[in-house]
Amino acid sequence: MKKILLSILSLLLIALPRLQAQNTFRNGDVLEMRLSGPPEEFTREFNIVLTVDEGTVNLPLIGRVAAAGMSSSALAASIERRLKEAKIFTVANVNINSNSGKDRIIIVGGSVRSPGKQPWIQDLTLTGAISGAGGPSEFAKDTMKIIRGGKAQSYSRKAIKKNPGTDPRVEPGDIIEQEGD
Repeated sequence: MKKILLSILSLLLIALPRLQAQNTFRNGDVLEMRLSGPPEEFTREFNIVLTVDEGTVNLPLIGRVAAAGMSSSALAASIERRLKEAKIFTVANVNINSNSGKDRIIIVGGSVRSPGKQPWIQDLTLTGAISGAGGPSEFAKDTMKIIRGGKAQSYSRKAIKKNPGTDPRVEPGDIIEQEGD
């Protein structure tokens, strides 16, 4: 029984950092900020929708605040601290709501067995995304593409198989295309 408990504890210690990393902000994530505490007429401009860009969010009066890699509660605490340090508010309760986890998808198409949307997970690679779509179909060519921000980058399945370290990471919003006949 003791061995089972130690095994479960070990698995939790391994999995927890990955789960936490999946619940942190990344570039492109959209979040909603609400400020409470002071009267509403003073907080209205802080009840806004923000997008993480270059690792930060841009707020009225205080400017850019680091957001990438932070959880909702950590970002809220950081914004509260900045508002107080700038002497904008003495009492500031910031709430951050995000649907980013739900919006983190990729699209896999082309010559795969099950094309369509897939949930994005941290550390997902190009070949992992193709495998998640049922793998290459019998009509697949060697070439795979990642389309990100309107730009396509091509990769060779054979080259990645020879050197798995070259398998590129996939990001939320990527379009994966397995080329075929």
